[in-house]
Amino acid sequence: MRVFRAFLLTSVIVFAAAAAFAQNTTFAFAGDIMMGTTFPDDSRDSFLPKNDGKALFDDVREIIQKANVAAGNLEGVFMEPGGKSKRCSDSTICYVFRMPPHYVRNLKDTGFDFMSIANNHVNDFGTEGMKTTFATLSGAGIAAAGLNRIAETAIIKRNGKRIGFTAFSPSAGTLSILDIKNAKRIVSRLDSICDLVVVSFHGGAEGAKTSHVPHAMEEAFGYKRGNVEAFARAVVDAGADIVYGHGPHVVRAIEIYKGHIIMYSLGNFCTPYRVSLAGICGYAPLVTVEVNDAGKLVKGRIHPFVQKRGLGPIKDNTGKVINRIRELSKADFPSTCPRIEDNGVILPRN
Repeated sequence: MRVFRAFLLTSVIVFAAAAAFAQNTTFAFAGDIMMGTTFPDDSRDSFLPKNDGKALFDDVREIIQKANVAAGNLEGVFMEPGGKSKRCSDSTICYVFRMPPHYVRNLKDTGFDFMSIANNHVNDFGTEGMKTTFATLSGAGIAAAGLNRIAETAIIKRNGKRIGFTAFSPSAGTLSILDIKNAKRIVSRLDSICDLVVVSFHGGAEGAKTSHVPHAMEEAFGYKRGNVEAFARAVVDAGADIVYGHGPHVVRAIEIYKGHIIMYSLGNFCTPYRVSLAGICGYAPLVTVEVNDAGKLVKGRIHPFVQKRGLGPIKDNTGKVINRIRELSKADFPSTCPRIEDNGVILPRN
């Protein structure tokens, strides 16, 4: 009997441990974040929010902090005034983003765990800006990835799981969205050492007229910005469990590919200055995603927010962005789009 009891106790302990490990994991995903800029140097405080931006994320903080892991795209660099910026013919209309390093506390206090730093603004101040950005995030305890040789991948341990992150863009100094073969190699390696893998990409054309995924290579500003559909599906095939995109400054479709969620663009999220917020460019969704132990979608939700100049994301009771993403998903991925309810709930298609 004693032997049996010992066996039974051991069995219960092992089962409980397995059950804990099998718990679903929840994520919160945001698009572009650029909390204010000190560039041009003579702009003084023209493009900085009140009170160092401490209230920027007030409306979204509770949702983000409830997730096991929260991620976004940092559109710009953390750097003190100075440094050599990229060349601009007219500094008054040049899009160069340099955030005060102490603004990283706003991300930390809100609950962000990971920032993609693979985008077309991470090299606004060259290698120096890349290094100070990565160092600032790391110093605050926020993981970051997407830079060649500096920070290609990151791993976050949460609830007994190893969650791998990597990020891609078409821009110099970052892991290239154009090199799908290398992207698959990186993702496959992460998949071999992690329980879940999340891939971020900054790609596609830009502007209010680029809401649809064209199923082809896209260009902007005279250079290729990736075939985002081919890229996203390829990295899922290589082991990615969740793929979230940004770059066009507008939202795009969501699809469920082989059980895994792909968000093709989450648009702008917290860009209070120097970024157009007119019309659909002002939509600022926060998407929460719950996946099972195999990384497949259980359910998600589009939380509707909008932006106004000088402010962060503000709750939008009209739910305009929910309807927009649902329409785009049905139009661009009619056979693989998820069910999106009126309240923003995302469900796999049966």
